[in-house]
Amino acid sequence: MALYLKMPLILIIAAIIPVLETISVILQVLYFKRTGNRIFKMTPLHHHFELSGWKEGKIVSIFSIITLVACIIAILLV
Repeated sequence: MALYLKMPLILIIAAIIPVLETISVILQVLYFKRTGNRIFKMTPLHHHFELSGWKEGKIVSIFSIITLVACIIAILLV
C-alpha cells in the first residue's frame, strides 16, 4: 500500500521492529570489526533482551505494542 501511494517512508514507520532488528545486526557487525567489542550482548535485538533477563512473552508483548502504535502513526500520516 505504501509503495502504491508513493510513500515508502511509511514502511519504515510501520515496520519499525524489523527495521530495528536489522539495524542492530548491522551495527553489531560493523562495531565488532572495528573495535573487537560488542554493542549488544547478542543480535538480533530480541536476543539481547533475552540475555538481559526478559521473558520471551514480555519481549513479544512489548514489540507487538510498539508495532501497533507505529502502524497507527503510519496510518495517520497517510
